[in-house]
Amino acid sequence: INEEASSEGSSTTNEIYVHPPPPDRYKLVYLTFGLLGIGTLLPWNFFITANDFWMYKFRSTTNTTCVHTYNKTDLQAAFTSYLAVANNVPYVIFLILCTLYNNRLSKMLRIIMPLIVMFILFATVTACVEVNTDSWQMGFFSLTILIIIILGVVSALLNAGVTGVASLLPAKYMHIMVLGQALAGVLAAVFQILSLLGHCDSVKSALIYFFAADAVIVFTLIAYGGIQKSTFFIHHMCTIKDATVLKDVAEPQIMTNLSIFVLLKMIWPYAVSVLITFWVTIGIFPGLSVLALPETHDSLWGGKLFLPLTCFLMFNVSDLCGRAVGGWLPVPQSRRMQLLSACISRIAFFPLIMLSNLHPRRNLPIIFPSDIYFVAFMTLLGFTNGYSVASALLIGVKSVSPSLQEQAGVILSAFLGGGLMLGAFTSYICIQII
Repeated sequence: INEEASSEGSSTTNEIYVHPPPPDRYKLVYLTFGLLGIGTLLPWNFFITANDFWMYKFRSTTNTTCVHTYNKTDLQAAFTSYLAVANNVPYVIFLILCTLYNNRLSKMLRIIMPLIVMFILFATVTACVEVNTDSWQMGFFSLTILIIIILGVVSALLNAGVTGVASLLPAKYMHIMVLGQALAGVLAAVFQILSLLGHCDSVKSALIYFFAADAVIVFTLIAYGGIQKSTFFIHHMCTIKDATVLKDVAEPQIMTNLSIFVLLKMIWPYAVSVLITFWVTIGIFPGLSVLALPETHDSLWGGKLFLPLTCFLMFNVSDLCGRAVGGWLPVPQSRRMQLLSACISRIAFFPLIMLSNLHPRRNLPIIFPSDIYFVAFMTLLGFTNGYSVASALLIGVKSVSPSLQEQAGVILSAFLGGGLMLGAFTSYICIQII
């Protein structure tokens, strides 16, 4: 590969000669980044998918069996919103810190350390599943929120690290990471449905997919450690900035020292698109959507499988399809403002979902009582989320020079976190409004 770079105002051309990239043998690096994509959103997806488990844990202790669908306790009604705030506030703060101090930690530590801490925290949650917490319900609630806060911190470090490293690889590696994030939600929903079909109660169901989460994290750790010796991976970790030690090159050195604000001016439509997309999505899913009830309760569909199928599985499969299409047919760079406009139009999902059959409710009427409306809204919400995120991340990162792509990826991750935090607060406000 022959790459040329010249400094501004100078006609001198310098050349860097870099060996052609070696092949990704057996697609090991490619598959590992799919696993890492799963790992970045696995904690969030498993915690929100365990909705029946949390409803059981925070039920009125005078009811020893099931949860009242229409008369939920205050903790039951607002727990998902508490969960979102506790996860997303530290997530955003540490994503911003990662943006400012991206190069202070090695690429290895930015991924390995968060995965290890994540495993320890998930092992703690798994150990608490079968513990009777009725006598210390508020204590268990506080412990859960504390674990979620720490998971938010390590998830931010992991997401920034994985996105930054994926930005240094060919575009398809960023795409598989984005697909892996959606697949995390699909896996969580599938595990929940299978455990329910196996007639497991909410506690045993939670035990199954928390164990599954532990296994995925360990496997991801092993896979990422294994690719450190891959010649393909090592080659791409040598950025243009690293290559300047071979020959003095002016432009790459200047470009890598650009301020965050100058870089943000280059990619702001993609950054704002990511922020608005996740604000709308997290504002609705799962905080509002888990309050949906079926029209009838006299069938398997209207019983314990309604939310796992219509809310979690439907959204996550649609999200996965949207990300796949967004990777193959993204919005071109010349139409980035149209992408931003489309993301803004998704705000319409707030009234559509709020006026569906959600309970408890005190103020707003139900205008869309049919299950068909709710399924259609969740499908569209998931697909548009996936397509917008895939287009913004893939094109946004590759719209800048190679020496800036890692930093651009971390900045986009920070805006993603900002959308998550805004969505978490918006979800809580919407619950109070309905």
